[in-house]
Amino acid sequence: MRSYWRAFLVLSLTLFAGGLAALLAQQATKPLTDQELIYLLEKKVSSSALADMVQTYGVAFQADEAVIDRLKKAGASEALLEAIRRQAKRPDLQIEGTKPKPAAPEPEAVPPPAREHLQLGQQKLKNYDYQGALGEFAEAERIRPQWEEVFNQRGLAFAAMARYSEAAAEWKKYLALAPARVDKTAIQQRIVQWETRAANIEQSHALLVQGNQQLQRGDAKSAAQSFGEAVTLNRSVGTLLAFARAQLQQADYGGLADTARQAQTLDPQSALASLYLADAELRQGNSEVSSLEKGLKLNPNLAYGLALVARELQQRAHQAGGPAKPAAGAAEASSAEEQNRRGWVLWNGGSFQPALEALRKATVLGPAEDGWQCDLAYARLAQRDLAGAQATARQAVAVNPKSVCGHYALALALERSGEHDQAALEYQQAEKLGSALGVASLLRLGAPAGDSTATKP
Repeated sequence: MRSYWRAFLVLSLTLFAGGLAALLAQQATKPLTDQELIYLLEKKVSSSALADMVQTYGVAFQADEAVIDRLKKAGASEALLEAIRRQAKRPDLQIEGTKPKPAAPEPEAVPPPAREHLQLGQQKLKNYDYQGALGEFAEAERIRPQWEEVFNQRGLAFAAMARYSEAAAEWKKYLALAPARVDKTAIQQRIVQWETRAANIEQSHALLVQGNQQLQRGDAKSAAQSFGEAVTLNRSVGTLLAFARAQLQQADYGGLADTARQAQTLDPQSALASLYLADAELRQGNSEVSSLEKGLKLNPNLAYGLALVARELQQRAHQAGGPAKPAAGAAEASSAEEQNRRGWVLWNGGSFQPALEALRKATVLGPAEDGWQCDLAYARLAQRDLAGAQATARQAVAVNPKSVCGHYALALALERSGEHDQAALEYQQAEKLGSALGVASLLRLGAPAGDSTATKP
């Protein structure tokens, strides 16, 4: 039938159109144009014959109103027009012998609630609310599972929290789903960086544990080496402060000052970094109190800070020609100093009971030095041993009635025991003695809450 109509078309056009007939005969397998159909209608080819050809070869035009109107004027029947309309609605009609290409799948639309949670998470991430951000990303993932943008943002959140192993795991998921426009090479490079950081942090943590164990055994040299390697692998405030403890134990005050300054650069709000710098300066004979003052302002309740106030007071009293310290053997004085220093090294590392024992040994080795008594009192106060703190502070005052740190430690112990009136008297005595040395402002930073004069400058 198909070859019959092709022959018929060729024959008809040969009779009526000469040269055009030959052209259409060569293209007989192609869809018909509206001009060809109008020409054939005008040459009185029947509408039924043309309808069969339309169904066989299709049409190469859209059946809009203007085309339909021209075909009607040329004599097209309703059956022919209907056949044309049906063929014109098939834009995917292909030439015989070819297969249509499958259409690319449309990307799945992201539900608006999922997008809202993602945007909320991004905002919380910018505001450093990392846990809040993770919660929002989890909600977005619940609504739209396997959404690559959730893995992207969650990876950034984990990286901001220094949880680099988890960040790398999230970005591996992101890499597997990321669209073609994303720079996948850059993603892979970041994943490698995060995995390296995670491995360094893990190794650094193991070195910190090892260094702490070495310090507790009294092996400051090995501890300094362990902490130094930890800093190389992961230069953070935590590793630097650990290194500072080993340097303090070694009496490496120049190194201690340098390490404390590095920690301050990373975290200007680190009270402990300021206090380590103050300790190094005091032990090197520097009478400036700016670092000590900053540390106390950042955290006035640190026992280590109060101990440094006592050291500053003693240094100033000696410089002002105060009462000479009772004679003591050099060995005993050196041993008391070493035990006191070891006590604060252990204390700042969180080993409180061994620290208290070292501070107590310092008072035994240096019974005539009120400063050792004051330090033990501050440590007992921090451990809420109020009775022990009072007894030790009274011992400091008994050793030296003009002991500013002794009266000050006693004021703090009395205040926390609820003896506010007596605490105020002791504080006033401490401030009076301290004013003569020019350090009353340091005492006010941690003054008893019940004292009306205890205001910050």
